[in-house]
Amino acid sequence: MSVIRRWNLNEGLGRCAKTNILESNIELHLGLKRPDGTRHDIGRFRLDLTDLSRKGFVARRVVEGNRAFDVQIYLRRRDHPLDVSSYYLGVNDDRTTPLAPYSM
Repeated sequence: MSVIRRWNLNEGLGRCAKTNILESNIELHLGLKRPDGTRHDIGRFRLDLTDLSRKGFVARRVVEGNRAFDVQIYLRRRDHPLDVSSYYLGVNDDRTTPLAPYSM
């Protein structure tokens, strides 16, 4: 069973970072916050953080004896920022994978 998370990526910053996630499977509802304050839905994604950490796209560490994950999502303006193909998941901007294949 997945835990539901709702995150908003700040368009001005071009990324969203979340740390100390204890769940290994999350259902992500991703939104975009524009500079004018409006919010737009990007989509829903199912993320297996254990698998993504094995592939090197999510950081995994131990915090107070518990396994925790750190996730970063990046906006790459190739087309339109509301297009799911503009989003990438990775441990840093140089090592990413497209977010679209994880879409629900």
